[in-house]
Amino acid sequence: MSWLLENWFGSKESLEQVREDIQEHLHKEFYLGVSGIDNPEQSSTRIPSKELELLLNGPWDSRLDETEAELLQYIHDELPAVVRDEIGIVPFFTQVTDEGYLVLTYIRNATNRNVLLQKLPLTLMTADGEVVARKTFDLIPSGPIGDMCSRPFEFLFRWDEFSKLPESEVPLTLTYQKPAAPKEAGQELNQGLSREETEKYLKLAEKIAPVAPGEVDLQVLDIVQGAENGLRVVVAFRNGLEKRLEFTEVPIIVNDEEGNNVARVQYTLQNMKVEAKSNRVWAFDIPSTSIKQEELDVTKLTAVVPKARQSKRQPAATLVADNNKGLLQ
Repeated sequence: MSWLLENWFGSKESLEQVREDIQEHLHKEFYLGVSGIDNPEQSSTRIPSKELELLLNGPWDSRLDETEAELLQYIHDELPAVVRDEIGIVPFFTQVTDEGYLVLTYIRNATNRNVLLQKLPLTLMTADGEVVARKTFDLIPSGPIGDMCSRPFEFLFRWDEFSKLPESEVPLTLTYQKPAAPKEAGQELNQGLSREETEKYLKLAEKIAPVAPGEVDLQVLDIVQGAENGLRVVVAFRNGLEKRLEFTEVPIIVNDEEGNNVARVQYTLQNMKVEAKSNRVWAFDIPSTSIKQEELDVTKLTAVVPKARQSKRQPAATLVADNNKGLLQ
């Protein structure tokens, strides 16, 4: 008997026999809100789970045998339909281990684009609504989730990360903690940059020709070596409108000096707001798994933001992509 079958569902070996167990362990799916609509979980526009491709890459691919892979596919196909144009996370199994509380999930991308999740803040909550653990998971090393694809992910909350240890028999629910909007949106709130780096790149952004009134301009300011052989791309968001903008998606394309594509990544953002008539800088990490070439000379790379998506709740704007290489060298 496979490890998964034995540890998840006791002595049951038949896939048909675990159908009821799947529904028993299944938690409510929550959504990241990338579609821009309020309360996406209430949407009636859904896609059957079987229409999404299940990808068992990374550690899942290397440590599963055929029976285990078949079980994961079966569980995935039994999941409820997913909201179209959304990214949903549905926990399908939990386990208490010596290290902590383990939650196995499927992250389902029901959009038509690849999405790279960066920081994912999650909580564990009791049935009474008490939060017993909070943790932000770094998903960049896992690489992007393909369009119309699902991937299994495991989230481990270690015991020393709990604010309160619940009784062993108390069931816990995994929930998404959407980052709170800052009370005062200022230029100092810039993802992944130190205060010194923020000041440096804001000065660079100010040296560029002023953005035309009524337009929004996204400029790549720098490309540097990132962690674990990845890349880091710094982008300036310049808002020439009279109103604040909120961006939900940002695509980035990186090319080498000959124009060959090195990486193409779509980022999903939460609470990325740019005040009227102001600039903001943001650092995007591209993992090595998204880079198509080896032994790159970072100083010869160029990047561009071809098109960025703002929240549907914000007024329309003309998004201007830089036609040159988009990199200040």
